[in-house]
Formats: sequence, C-alpha cells, structure tokens
Amino acid sequence: MLGMEDPVIALVWIGTVLSAVGCALFGWVNWNKGGDDSK
Repeated sequence: MLGMEDPVIALVWIGTVLSAVGCALFGWVNWNKGGDDSK
C-alpha cells in the first residue's frame, strides 16, 4: 500500500491526512464567524 510495508506507518499517514483535512474544514466553517471584538 503506497510502498509502505508496516501497517502502523500507513495508519499514521492516514491520520496525518485526515488531520489536515479536518483542520481545513474547521477553518472553512469558521472563516467568517466574528469574534467578540465589540467594545
């Protein structure tokens, strides 16, 4: 699988990709949400 012989390395690789996708989705969802900057 993608040249990886150890399944643990494959799981870590998949986790890294899913983490990056999750961060991108979180940023996209919260892009235009305003903070509590009013005084």
